[in-house]
Amino acid sequence: MGAELADRRYRTWYTMLLRLYPRPFRERFGEGMAQTFHDLCRERRAARRGLFRFALWILWETLVGVVREHIMQMRQLGRPTLRVALVALAVWMVPLVASQFVEDWHWGVGGFARAYVLFFLVGMAIALVARRMGVWSYKAGAGVALAAGFALAWSTMVQVADSGHPERLWYHSVLVVGMVGACLARLKAAGLASTLFAMAATLALIAATLPSGAPPEIARRMAIGHGVYVVLFTASGLLFRHASLAGLR
Repeated sequence: MGAELADRRYRTWYTMLLRLYPRPFRERFGEGMAQTFHDLCRERRAARRGLFRFALWILWETLVGVVREHIMQMRQLGRPTLRVALVALAVWMVPLVASQFVEDWHWGVGGFARAYVLFFLVGMAIALVARRMGVWSYKAGAGVALAAGFALAWSTMVQVADSGHPERLWYHSVLVVGMVGACLARLKAAGLASTLFAMAATLALIAATLPSGAPPEIARRMAIGHGVYVVLFTASGLLFRHASLAGLR
């Protein structure tokens, strides 16, 4: 009875360790590794051989393997990250050079730094999406979301840099909702659908709480702009919703 309890305990620990492997490795080898460990433990128990040292050694080897796989994954991710960083730098040079020839372009160091971060984040998002599922609605939803997010971030950044009204950075909270939601969803379609709906709701809330002291023409243009972004984020969420349902079929 004691050997069986120890066996179950070691198998539980081993299963927990397997969950630490990167997901592609775990999905490919995890079930087979768990079954092999179970069979070996059963054989040793049947032969009345001790399990403690054996389990300790296997658990240690597995932990080393987890670390090794994550290091390999980071190395593989490092190359596309470097490429994205270089492409973002090349794109960043366009507004930097243009600012030398446009008289009303008065960006400071902070404005150009935010521009580079924006280019880099969009590039990384494109690189990650390119590696995901091939459902057309997933890619379409990602394209709409990235285009709308980039346009919102760029227009907000330009307005803040030109007008000096930092309160307009509240629009960046919409992008924060998107980034946090994408991380929590792990780029899965169902989670991204909820994230885009949350971004649309956040933007609608910001638009509803803005002070109404602007001239009628400017207020009308702002209302139209807000409406377009809300529609785009909602449409992207619907596309991701379609992708999640297509993945279940």
